[in-house]
Amino acid sequence: MTDNRIRAYIQLIQKLLDCPEGEEINILRQNEDLVDVEFIYILEQAAAKAETEGETEAASFLGDLAQQLQLAFGQSTEMMNPDRSDRTGAYIKLIEGILACDRGEDVALLLDNNSDLVDRGFVQVLAQIAQMLTENGKPDSAAFLINMATEISAVIEES
Repeated sequence: MTDNRIRAYIQLIQKLLDCPEGEEINILRQNEDLVDVEFIYILEQAAAKAETEGETEAASFLGDLAQQLQLAFGQSTEMMNPDRSDRTGAYIKLIEGILACDRGEDVALLLDNNSDLVDRGFVQVLAQIAQMLTENGKPDSAAFLINMATEISAVIEES
C-alpha cells in the first residue's frame, strides 16, 4: 500500500462521512478504483479509531460500510458453497503456509498448487487474518496479506 493510495482512501472515507445520507453508493461508484480489500481494511481501522475517540456515529457508519463491502466481495462464493466451513479451514491452512514461506517464488508455487482455493472467499479470509495480525502487533505480515489480497482480487475482477 503506497502513501498516495492510503491518502486517497482517507479522502474517500472523509467524503463518505461528509456526504448527504443516501449518496454513499454514488460516491463509491465514482471511486470504484479505490474500493478494494485494502480500502475495507482502512475503513475498519478508521471505524476503530473513531470508536476510541468517542465518535460513535462515525464508527458505526464506517464499521457497517466495511461489513457491507466485505459481504459484497465474498458473499456470492460463500453462499453458494455449502462446505464453507471446510473451505474456510482450507483457506486458513493455505494462508498459514504462505506466511511460513521465505521466498516469493515459494508463495507463487503454493498459490499455483492450490489454485482451486484462490477465489473471493480466500480474499475475504486473507483480509480477516490480516486484521487479526494487525491487532496482534504484526503489521508487516498483515500488510503482506493485504497486498496479496488486493493483487488476487484484481486478477479475479479481470477474469
